Amino acid sequence: MARLQAQDYNSKRERIKASATVLFAAKGFNGTSIIDIAKACNTVKSRLYYYFPSKGHLFYEIIKDHAEFLIDSLLPILQNQDANSKDKLEHYAKALLGMNVKYRNQHKLILNELGALSDEQSREINFLLRRTIEALYPTLIDLNPKLRHKKHLQFPTAMMFVGMINWTHTWYAQPENESNYDLSVDEFARLLCTTFLDGYCA
Repeated sequence: MARLQAQDYNSKRERIKASATVLFAAKGFNGTSIIDIAKACNTVKSRLYYYFPSKGHLFYEIIKDHAEFLIDSLLPILQNQDANSKDKLEHYAKALLGMNVKYRNQHKLILNELGALSDEQSREINFLLRRTIEALYPTLIDLNPKLRHKKHLQFPTAMMFVGMINWTHTWYAQPENESNYDLSVDEFARLLCTTFLDGYCA
């Protein structure tokens, strides 16, 4: 007879992922052992294997969850038919920067630890992450129609915009209290878009 899952099975999996995310971000994938994760969860190694087949699979699920969260959060902004392209770009910047600040551990893993994935996992995650970049193309083309006929520049242009955002989360030391920031997420997003669209001298 198949073993029945406990009623709190899914909630316990989420708590394990939350604890592991903090450890992976602080110590790296290779620097974090399954025993470290078990201790952080007040359990034993063998118990973790009831919820995840391996440390690698646990890491993969954390990364995949966040990549899908980015897609679900960012694509509707760009697909909003009631907003003009400049507003879409600003809302995208605000949302992405805000998520990078709030979910800094997951963001750090995407920036630094994707090499820990298997080849198959890496292809899947890169496909998901690329969707959040390629979804920018129509907005960027609307803002600069010349980009439509320069397909080789579409990905670099989108990446240039996203690259302006990706490391700025490190400025925000207290994501739970934006009032302590010298520069708010929204204000910086507006500055970023102005710089990107109009050029520094503007």
